[in-house]
Amino acid sequence: MSMYFYDDTDDWPEYKIIKDEIHRLEMAHLKISEELQEAESALISNPAKENAKAKIDGLQKKLQEIEKKLNESLSMYR
Repeated sequence: MSMYFYDDTDDWPEYKIIKDEIHRLEMAHLKISEELQEAESALISNPAKENAKAKIDGLQKKLQEIEKKLNESLSMYR
């Protein structure tokens, strides 16, 4: 038995599920952040494009949702 709580949690399936969920959310966050950067660059190069503005708004909304879920998952793991 370890003196630290988190050293013993590696064998617990509940924590593995939470860690996997956190990893999945982090990867989704990274992917959408990259897409958002590309969309913002496209908008800068062609500001008249309405489609790009709608895409940026959608990506920002997705990013906020993922950040909220990520914070909830991280609070369970702490």
